[in-house]
Amino acid sequence: MKPHPFLFPFALIYGLVVSLRNLLFDVGIIKSTDIGIPVVSIGNITTGGTGKTPIVIDTVKVFLHAGKKVAVISRGYGRKTSGTIVVSDGSQIYADVSSGGDEPVQIAKQLREAIVIADENRVRGALKAVKDFGAEVIVLDDGFQHRYIKRTMDVVLINPNQLPTETMLLPAGYRREPMNSLKRADAIVVTKSINLNEAEVALHSLRINLQQRSFTSTYQPSGIRHLFGDIAQSTEILKGHTAVAFCGIAAPDGFRKSLESCGIEVKQFFIFGDHHQYSSMEVEKIVLAFEQSKADFILTTEKDAVRLAGFRGQLQTLPVSALMMEVTMHRENAWRSYLLSGLAI
Repeated sequence: MKPHPFLFPFALIYGLVVSLRNLLFDVGIIKSTDIGIPVVSIGNITTGGTGKTPIVIDTVKVFLHAGKKVAVISRGYGRKTSGTIVVSDGSQIYADVSSGGDEPVQIAKQLREAIVIADENRVRGALKAVKDFGAEVIVLDDGFQHRYIKRTMDVVLINPNQLPTETMLLPAGYRREPMNSLKRADAIVVTKSINLNEAEVALHSLRINLQQRSFTSTYQPSGIRHLFGDIAQSTEILKGHTAVAFCGIAAPDGFRKSLESCGIEVKQFFIFGDHHQYSSMEVEKIVLAFEQSKADFILTTEKDAVRLAGFRGQLQTLPVSALMMEVTMHRENAWRSYLLSGLAI
């Protein structure tokens, strides 16, 4: 997203409103609710594209491995419902994408032991997780700006290809808050980097001092999984082949680069809006492109895959798979220790 200088006056107004809101929280005029258990927020200072869901999943795994009952609280962007929706109680999934949102459903499917609740009122959702399901730790999905719930840790994610220092505030750019808001962060994690050097360069460019609370990570393909057969295969199977690909995510270019890094030729690439709800006509268009191009695969993202459950009849017999991505923390032990030490686990 390129900056729009003609929107600069609106960005100034937006910045003043955000700064005033933050000040009211800082001085206690607007209160943050303490729900009585540790809350870890995973969020960002820009609009999407930071690889938030994989980091949320990685964070939840740390607490699950420590024997804690964990609940993920998400707004559930793109869902057609409002209010509190229990996506999963930690043993059974109750909601689909339409009612629970794509990211909560994706998280619930990948973390069967985690409680997942979609609620635009994160305080209400968190209290339900504690009261009804005995949650011991809350992981707040996209929670940096949602200050109504008191948190133990505020983790902010940075995409090295979309640095907040290189854009303006909304609506002129893609930054949600002024740069000084990063002072609220307890930890910064650089995500989606190709290697450690790229991540460290991005971290240095932010010019912040969080001592040992800065982390870097890479985000790389780990395999492909058929949308309906649940069959996982190595990315090696993609080398030398062709594909028609599509996605409805915040950073589509990153998905395409990930595909190409696997050695596959992308013949056609369809881009939809973030959290896009696919229609039968759109799926038919993708299938037609696959047939006409004589490609070997139809590929999409894991996030998109959960939105395609209703198209089994059109896609089940085709080689349509989701590219699985894996987060690797460069200082994995330090990251784990940091999360656990803050919760006194």
